[in-house]
Amino acid sequence: MSNRFVVDDIDWSPILRNIRVSYGETLPTYPGSLKAALLHHAGLANHPKGSEAYQIAVEIARLTTCCDPEIVYWFSRLASLITKKPQKE
Repeated sequence: MSNRFVVDDIDWSPILRNIRVSYGETLPTYPGSLKAALLHHAGLANHPKGSEAYQIAVEIARLTTCCDPEIVYWFSRLASLITKKPQKE
């Protein structure tokens, strides 16, 4: 069984594998800038809605644990909406 987390052909597992619980902390965190890592990984670093999608993911995550893995999940869903190509009917 695979431990990959893929949404619309983007494998988010590399980001999730770097998230760890630091000594003295209770929630896992990403070492460095999670925002930058997510935006670059999704190819949204220069997208006009990329930062906004990240902020919305943080706000949604704030409703529960507000931990980095949850932010990755919500960002992956929002990035999917931004990057999805319209289908022809």
